[in-house]
Amino acid sequence: MNGHFEMVEVDTNGNEITIYKSNKPYNSQTPQHWHPVIDAGHNGNKLDGRIMDNSLDYEDPQWDGYTLWHARLRMKILQTGSCIGCSTTASWKVAYFDLTPSNKLPLNIPTDIVLTKVQ
Repeated sequence: MNGHFEMVEVDTNGNEITIYKSNKPYNSQTPQHWHPVIDAGHNGNKLDGRIMDNSLDYEDPQWDGYTLWHARLRMKILQTGSCIGCSTTASWKVAYFDLTPSNKLPLNIPTDIVLTKVQ
């Protein structure tokens, strides 16, 4: 499985505001969009794979000398909506691999959260 991610905030009126998304142009010089930044496989209720956090503006001079690296993504369904009144929840954990060089960009995406499906 592969795909993209979005960070969305819901305001007090219920409007969704996109904070950032991975499906965007590679840089300011080209309209070509990123290939899928999530590449993972699933086994039952678990998803394991790689994720590339391209949410930062890596063209910004403050990131000179840093490199964009893949991180490990682990997602697991914790609870299904099979019980009355229960929402489906999943854990989302992201971390760099042990052998990632020190010049990696910092992770900007959430690294340890529980997602809840909204009905």
